[in-house]
Amino acid sequence: MTRPCLVAALVLAAPAAADEPPRRPAHLAVVPVTVTLSAAEYTAMQPRGGLAGFGPRQPVPPPADPTREAHKNNFGTDLPWATGDVTIGGETFTGVGVRYKGNGTILDASFTAQKSFRVNLGRGGGTGRYHGSKTINLHCGITDPSGYREAFGYAVYRAAKVPAPATTFAEVRLTVPGRHAAELLGLYTLTEEVDAAFLRAHYGTADGLLLKPEGVRDLEFRGDDWTRYATAYRPKREPTAAEARRLVTFSRLLHTADDAAFRREAEAYLDVDAYLRFLAVTSFVANVDSFFALGHNYYLYLHPATGRLHFVPWDLDRAFANHPLFGTAEQKMDLSLTKPYPGKHRLTERVLALPGVGERYRALLRDLAGTAFAKERLLKELDAAEAALKEPLARDAAAARARKEGDTTAGLQLMYGKPPNLREFVGRRTASVAAQLAGTSAGYVPAGGFGPFGPPPAKKE
Repeated sequence: MTRPCLVAALVLAAPAAADEPPRRPAHLAVVPVTVTLSAAEYTAMQPRGGLAGFGPRQPVPPPADPTREAHKNNFGTDLPWATGDVTIGGETFTGVGVRYKGNGTILDASFTAQKSFRVNLGRGGGTGRYHGSKTINLHCGITDPSGYREAFGYAVYRAAKVPAPATTFAEVRLTVPGRHAAELLGLYTLTEEVDAAFLRAHYGTADGLLLKPEGVRDLEFRGDDWTRYATAYRPKREPTAAEARRLVTFSRLLHTADDAAFRREAEAYLDVDAYLRFLAVTSFVANVDSFFALGHNYYLYLHPATGRLHFVPWDLDRAFANHPLFGTAEQKMDLSLTKPYPGKHRLTERVLALPGVGERYRALLRDLAGTAFAKERLLKELDAAEAALKEPLARDAAAARARKEGDTTAGLQLMYGKPPNLREFVGRRTASVAAQLAGTSAGYVPAGGFGPFGPPPAKKE
């Protein structure tokens, strides 16, 4: 797979307490990973059904075992669980759960062996943990010609003091007897799971309610019955009656309360300062594949001590103007910092209308422009990452050529347009931020449509 050597670095997480798991590998480390599966398990785990995806069709394996557990993604594709062994950084976990992962990514990667993996160390009663987590996420970055948007994006969130997953890199090899002999699939992003270990590290407790909503763009009010919310909100455990009631009550407040009531009660339900930081960074990295536009790729955490909601970002391979919807890449590099979404977004609009909050947000943006969003800092990170990862990227490209896959992003770019490289993005985006803070530009407010077939250029509020 051909990938330009424009890359991104991560900032280190805060020092861990003595009783926390050991620190993860350094942010620019490349960890060796080998996934080993029997031929039968490898065949059984291949994606089934759903949309067809792009590129030449691969041979369809025999029908899957109907009793085998599978995850169904948003496009109706079954991603069956297999059992195999995973070696990561010299540590081997045997008899663990392995499956492919992704929604659009599965479609985009339908023509390559380099697919994303989800490894569950706890399936079948396993007790293994990788840095305190039973889940290992290996993301292939198939939609990202640079391969580093995900890592770069999380680094910006963390630099802006938004809790976000840690990442490192992994060279992933696949062993399937008779088919793949420790074959190099390529360079992956190894992304921390948002789970109990993550919650304890960032919020001091994992006793609250963690949710991963899908299709919930504005915490819409669906009535007083929690069962109307459960499927879309996707809680990681059954909520208590009090937790369910609190989520429903906040939704009702947001969508039905008058301004006076919302002013009185909003900050009891939402950590407003944390939300402003989440809004600022999501806008800066120009990620429309998010809560604000498409209503997914985020977690909600209801803190048990405060009763307030917190947002956690997820899945950033489409960040940095790398999504075909809502305008061109050129437009998204000028994305509005206050309205990074099409149409209305009641939560953001009501929060920014709270007394003093608009001023707090502008002050936050000014601070971030000189710190987390600073051009010099971001370019320095790119310099370091490029030097550290040049050779792994070259091996990635050689592996794709050996599989005769060529440039696996070429077809996507032909259809949707080529996204900007990260250096170009940093230069254009920081200039846009400066103009918006100076009041000379309102930035681009998204509209519908695909990439170059979307709204006319330079559509601004």
